[in-house]
Amino acid sequence: MAELILRKEAEKKLAAVSLLNNTVQRKISNMANDIKNQVVQQIKLSPFGLFAIQLDESTDVASCSKLMVYACYVHNEEIKEEFLFCVPLEATTKAKDIFDVVSNFFDEVDLKWENVIGCCTDVAPAMLGTRSGFQTLVKKVSPNVKSTHCMLHRHALAVRTLPSSLSPLSHRR
Repeated sequence: MAELILRKEAEKKLAAVSLLNNTVQRKISNMANDIKNQVVQQIKLSPFGLFAIQLDESTDVASCSKLMVYACYVHNEEIKEEFLFCVPLEATTKAKDIFDVVSNFFDEVDLKWENVIGCCTDVAPAMLGTRSGFQTLVKKVSPNVKSTHCMLHRHALAVRTLPSSLSPLSHRR
């Protein structure tokens, strides 16, 4: 098939590519690390090195808790929003555990909490708790950070309590 579509030279090159699980896994891992490094470099090169983060903890179909973190920063005079990392939450989904995961990532890639100017989360107690929530822990290390509540989560909460007379579905026939 490769020979018919891409000629004999391409067939030889494709045949030389190893498709063993370890090889494919390593290549995917290398690509992911390269993309992560590019995003981190862009964050560091943003004006004053400032950036915002958005976090979401969710449970996948196998009931494993995952923490996803996105970054928002300025690059080449444009605002960019990029996926930063996703890790399983091995122990619990408490604020301190989530804070430690993000702190460890920041240490690993040399990002500074002082450069975080915004932090967006959902309203879960682990995220917004006034005494020990994630947002509170962030404010201890970066006092000027602006905390926000995710717009999509606000929308989901509003729709849950929306009277049926205002529901878009009630007007369909």
